[in-house]
Amino acid sequence: MKGKSFEMDGKPVFLLGCSYYGGIGAGEEVLKNDLEELRKCGFNWIRVWATWEAYGKNVSAVDGKSGKARAEQFARLKKLIEECDRRGMVVNLTLSRGNGTTGPARLATMEAHRTAVEELVKGLKEKRNWYLDLANERNIRDARFVSFEELAKLRESAKKIDAKRLITASHAGGDLSKADLEKYLKVVEVDFVSVHRPREEGSAAQTEGKAKEIIYIK
Repeated sequence: MKGKSFEMDGKPVFLLGCSYYGGIGAGEEVLKNDLEELRKCGFNWIRVWATWEAYGKNVSAVDGKSGKARAEQFARLKKLIEECDRRGMVVNLTLSRGNGTTGPARLATMEAHRTAVEELVKGLKEKRNWYLDLANERNIRDARFVSFEELAKLRESAKKIDAKRLITASHAGGDLSKADLEKYLKVVEVDFVSVHRPREEGSAAQTEGKAKEIIYIK
């Protein structure tokens, strides 16, 4: 990042993304074909979960109980990031404690969550085209919940290993309040905020204005 902009190869870019949550489980040819098609459609960003276990299939790069790397899946994740890099694509790598709806809850302890962060940042440190979402929908008050104080500790662990790695945490349920924005920036010290905006009709047209409001508040 530079100022308020994301940059790729020294040039400001708008990240146009696609959810590719279980991408670690994609076969080599499927992965390449998917990425080629996404690039043709103008996408330069994908979101992949490092903790994806659903519908009887576990393709998590880190273990849900301990946070330790799972060798085969971690290698597949690294390959995915490399394939994205070749195509000029950014990877949003997301951790989630999960709510048990589509699979078991995971990273339920702070120790496991911190271990997962450290394993990912250490193992992927040489790759520069990815950033880390510490906790998906971290403000939802179920098993997904991760407090601001916990996020701050997780961010600190990541930055000790790789000070330049971009770190965020995603916020669900609507636009940010001033109080929440201040906590993300001053308590957690994320590099940028990640807001899951409302999905009702007309929401997309409001995004630019809402983003400017946040910049103004800051």
